Amino acid sequence: MWATLLMGVLIPGSVGCAAPAAEQATGAIAEAVERSLGRGTGSFDHSDWAGLLREGTADGLVDYAYMERHRAELDAYAGRLAEADLGGLDRDELMALLINAYNAFTVIAMLDHPGVASIREIDGVWTELEWTVGGHALTLDNIEHNVLRPFFRDPRIHFAVNCASLSCAPLPRWAYAGPELEAQLEERSRAFLTDPDNVSLEGDKLRLSRYFDWYGSDFTEAGWEPRAESIPAFIAPYADEHVRAAIEADPGIDFEFADYDWSLNTVEVLSASAGEPDAPTLVTAGLSPLQDAEEDLGFLARMVTWLRDTAGGLGWLGPFFFGVVYALAVVFFLPGSALTIAGGVTFGLGLGTLTVFVAANVGAALAFIIARYVLRDRVERLLAKRPALQAIDRAVETQGWRIVFLTRLSPVFPFNAQNYFYGLTGVTLYQYVAASLVGMFPGTLLYVYIGAAGAEVAEASGGAAGWGQTALLVAGLAATAAVVVLVTRVARRELQKALAEVEDAPDASA
Repeated sequence: MWATLLMGVLIPGSVGCAAPAAEQATGAIAEAVERSLGRGTGSFDHSDWAGLLREGTADGLVDYAYMERHRAELDAYAGRLAEADLGGLDRDELMALLINAYNAFTVIAMLDHPGVASIREIDGVWTELEWTVGGHALTLDNIEHNVLRPFFRDPRIHFAVNCASLSCAPLPRWAYAGPELEAQLEERSRAFLTDPDNVSLEGDKLRLSRYFDWYGSDFTEAGWEPRAESIPAFIAPYADEHVRAAIEADPGIDFEFADYDWSLNTVEVLSASAGEPDAPTLVTAGLSPLQDAEEDLGFLARMVTWLRDTAGGLGWLGPFFFGVVYALAVVFFLPGSALTIAGGVTFGLGLGTLTVFVAANVGAALAFIIARYVLRDRVERLLAKRPALQAIDRAVETQGWRIVFLTRLSPVFPFNAQNYFYGLTGVTLYQYVAASLVGMFPGTLLYVYIGAAGAEVAEASGGAAGWGQTALLVAGLAATAAVVVLVTRVARRELQKALAEVEDAPDASA
């Protein structure tokens, strides 16, 4: 905060500037764009850029070390952009290409100037450094202010192009693509305008991103689409319910502009897959705590990253998609801790807990049914060498659902093994599901809480969230962890007693 204010005093325009006007380019590049808008039908493959974003970004920030390690792939993508036939592309394909090009060239500019703390330290980064797009030499300003804005006249462009700064529209973990462009721009607009750093309600006044100061007319001027009669009216459909309600109650609501943080949008690397220098790093997301030693971290990291990114970009379908994949992961015996944490990172505490809780119980029920009716012989052989489970089997005969409940609470017995094991016992499906619903909730809540708190801490450390709210969330996590530890200790003790009560059961140490 203090650094931002000091920059505003020492560097003119750091918290307010006269933005370049949207003026159409002329000459060969303008002719190519006009051909595309008029009759273009071609497409362009951005899968290589998408792969770099998927592995080299997290929460809108960039892992520049990863990008440097994969510089050859990045340069190869830039080379393909240089050779693209702009005039032959479909309109949305051209728009997607220009947005991706702007973002890729910005990353390259940062790699070419290692050690800078802000993109503003690079002389002429927007106005002098030139990049080749479809055979045309363009600066970043040319791409944004002379092609994208004036030819496409879509204000959502401001939520898609990234200027390597914390207050910029964050980079998604996917590339823009013509067929999905409309949905992608809507998702990016909603993500930006629900972020309290960009739009918040303070008393009876809105506090807005500087984008609305610099480019205000783009959101309200006739000929732009989508547009609204005022900036608050443009924001309302995308904003959270509190902001939307305030705007609807007072369409002429006052607003002011927030300071702009030009600090570099870089991540803090927490962990990497040992022995795999090119494996995806787990960054700023709280995914490294509570990793089981036997997990294949490289594979699991890729799966968690893919699941989080895909679900996070599907809007209201995201929780459903996440839940289906999670349930299948349970059935296929994949470790659930990292997936549960990812639920908290992706959806937050409330929706994350609901999504994971439902998915885990559905997956557990499916595994129970498979063990009982489909793969009984194979599961019996798999579990035959586990004496502790054999003791529980004898206890289930006399105490039924109570044993299921206690083992669900206790961390001693692997979650996935329990799912298949109970299908071989005499416990009914109803007893199993009911006991699991109650017994699995504390552990689910804790792991989701870890993900949500980890993401919040990462955002706060990068200036994207307030430390006050973050402190409350972390304090809640500590309290939740303490309660879960207490509950599991009690459950373990009660389970030992239950086993000891069974005739011919091994002693508690078994």
